[in-house]
This record gives sequence, C-alpha cells and structure tokens, in this order.
Amino acid sequence: MANKGITKESIAAVALALIEEKGLAAFSLRALAASMQIQVSSLYNHISGQNELLTEVGFRAVQMMTAQEELAIADKSTDEALYALADAYRLFAKEHPELYRIIMGVHILHLSVLETELKKIVAPILTVLDSYGISPERQMHYQRILRSIMHGFFAHERTGGFSLAEVDRETSYHLAIQCVINALNAEKETSQ
Repeated sequence: MANKGITKESIAAVALALIEEKGLAAFSLRALAASMQIQVSSLYNHISGQNELLTEVGFRAVQMMTAQEELAIADKSTDEALYALADAYRLFAKEHPELYRIIMGVHILHLSVLETELKKIVAPILTVLDSYGISPERQMHYQRILRSIMHGFFAHERTGGFSLAEVDRETSYHLAIQCVINALNAEKETSQ
C-alpha cells in the first residue's frame, strides 16, 4: 500500500483485520506497518501510538458487537429476545475472539477512553430486560448476571472447560439462559 491515501480509519481497519488474523498477542505497530508496506514512522503521522490504535479497534469491535445484538433482538421481546441476544453475544465472541478479548480487556489494556463506549453493549441487554417490566435497578442486576453467564460460558468453552462430558453445549447454554428467563418471569409475575 502506498503512503498516499493512508488515513487513521484505513490504519484502524487494517489493524482490526490483522488482530483478527494473527491475534492480539502478536500485534505490534511494526507488524502493522509491514502488512501495509510502509514504515512504522508513517503510522505516527496518523496515530499517537499503539494505545490509540487499539482504542480505535475497540470502538469498531463494540460497534460490530452491538450491531449483532441489535439485529438479533429486532422485533422480539421477553423470552424470544433474550435467547436471541444470548446467542448473538456468544456468536460474536466465537467468531471474533480477539476483538472480544479487546472489549473484555479494556481495563487490562488501559484503554480508559473506550470504557464509555462499552456501555453501548449493555444497551440491547437493557432493552430486552425492560420488556419484562422490571425496575431499572433490577435490570442492572440482571444484566450483570446475564453478562456473567454469557461471558463465563464462552470463556469455559474457549479454554476447553466443557470437554469432559459428551453433553450438548448448546443445550447447556440454553439451560443457563432459561434459568435467567425463569427468574425474570417470576419477578414479572410478582410485580404485577
């Protein structure tokens, strides 16, 4: 790629693709410059350093994940929406594990500017929880529970934690989500 036409956006797009392909651990500005066939110093005409670039990639990752969640819950509510949301969340993590790693590692990576952006991931979850008619405070508790289940399941799955038994993982995952649904429906009934 010639130096002409290089922008912060094009650098971020190549960085995202490189991270997805090679992994976050292998990512460096040197590797990025090499893949773009430019000098590392040319990158600094557009970005201040690796943290700024990872923040840009993180913004894009959050947008991708949020779009997948919103698409999954469109025209759905309560139980149907919660299953769709949970499946979309897990699918994103499975299809984009390195981007998911950036999203979940914001505090470790010291990308504080991205913390505000992460609230967007919670918005579709709160939309679904709101359809159960529970209070905003209870929604916050349930989004934490739900995110813990979704993240925990993916983390175990990714590290081989479910390899000891020949039991269908999809069924296990949906049983976990069903537990949340049962609790939400019970709360909904008691609040009416």
